[in-house]
Amino acid sequence: MKRIKIITALLILAIVISASSAIVVINGKDVDPIKKVTIAENSTSEVSIKWQNIKGVDGYKVYRQGVDNDEYELAEKLIDPEISEYRFSGMAPASVFKVKVSAYKIFNKKEYEGEASQHIEIYTNPEKEALKAYSGDEGVLTLNWNEQSNINGYEIEYSKDKDFSKKESSTVSSDASNKLEIKELTPKETYYSINRSYITVGDENIYGEWSDTQKAEIKEKYVVGADIDPNKPMVALSFDDGPGYPYDGNDNPTMQILDILEKYGARATFFMCGSRINSLNEECLKREIELGCEIGNHTYDHSNYGKKVTAKDISKNTEVIKKACGQAPTIFRCPGGMMSSTIQEECKKEGMPIAYWSVDTEDWKSRNPKSICSIAQKQVYDGAIILMHDIYPTTAQALKKIVPQLIKDGYQIVTVTEMLTVKNGGKAPQAGQQYIDYKTINNNT
Repeated sequence: MKRIKIITALLILAIVISASSAIVVINGKDVDPIKKVTIAENSTSEVSIKWQNIKGVDGYKVYRQGVDNDEYELAEKLIDPEISEYRFSGMAPASVFKVKVSAYKIFNKKEYEGEASQHIEIYTNPEKEALKAYSGDEGVLTLNWNEQSNINGYEIEYSKDKDFSKKESSTVSSDASNKLEIKELTPKETYYSINRSYITVGDENIYGEWSDTQKAEIKEKYVVGADIDPNKPMVALSFDDGPGYPYDGNDNPTMQILDILEKYGARATFFMCGSRINSLNEECLKREIELGCEIGNHTYDHSNYGKKVTAKDISKNTEVIKKACGQAPTIFRCPGGMMSSTIQEECKKEGMPIAYWSVDTEDWKSRNPKSICSIAQKQVYDGAIILMHDIYPTTAQALKKIVPQLIKDGYQIVTVTEMLTVKNGGKAPQAGQQYIDYKTINNNT
């Protein structure tokens, strides 16, 4: 009997030990699921996710949905059980993708992975927009911005106030355009504009940073001279590098040229450099305006060419000219005729078309009135832009013959913008576009 009791006890003990071992094995393989994953922070190139630590695990696995398919791929295996955050870096702006996280433990040299969390959509922010604002047509504010990938749309705000206290808003779909024209605005009013892009994640719009504030003065309608007959030939005289200075007791060449224009009822366009304007020639600008001539911008001091021309070279000249005569230049000519994207963008911003030329008298080179006259008369044609310089006395001398001869030959002598507008059916030239003559645009000189 005693022997039976001993055997029974041993059997019970064996059963208990076996059951305990089974429980240990089960517990060793069992891994709790990650309950919740959230976004910790994000930027235009990085996203951090976080979750709550699970006791008794050896680490975590982070999965990301494939770029070209719906399958989840292992992004990172974390071997520190104390880590509860992971950062995705080097991502493209405005990227949206799904992730999930699981925990794992090692038992008897084998890895056991728990159930993964519910997936969440994470995203990088859209980039800050580079907004450009200008007014190229009467009453119209034109806004352009960079086109970003993966964007759902753009939000725009504009106002007459710097603080946007009385703002108007507009939304543009990414499928539509990266350009917005706001019409029927008050000419000569200044408008301030900002914009930002957004992506849609679920039912929420995620916005990028607002652009820097841009401002633009709304263009007024360009009025051509009532004396111009659109059915008759016309030519535009243009003068660079002025205004001139008095010399040898004589009026400066600019004043002499204005005398000739006034005598024959002609007009011209003067592309001037602000560094040359002072008390000796300031009156030239006011007289040019009185005679219906056009004030043009030729950079502040003509020291930079092509890609070296800065926006400040142009805007500073505009400020100086406006201060001297009360009127901002309405057209631009590149120093040396050398174009660049910086020049084009600044001219758009200031609402100025760009004038090249189709007849070069080379007056700066020959300083010979006879040669200047010969080139002008031989090469002129209906719709031509003739290049000269109003800082040379020899140019003023040549003009005494050029102007009456052009009139005798049937040409109307008008400003560049007048000619471009009339010969294009009343449509004013576009800001930032470079005109070789009345019909030829070339932005690659």
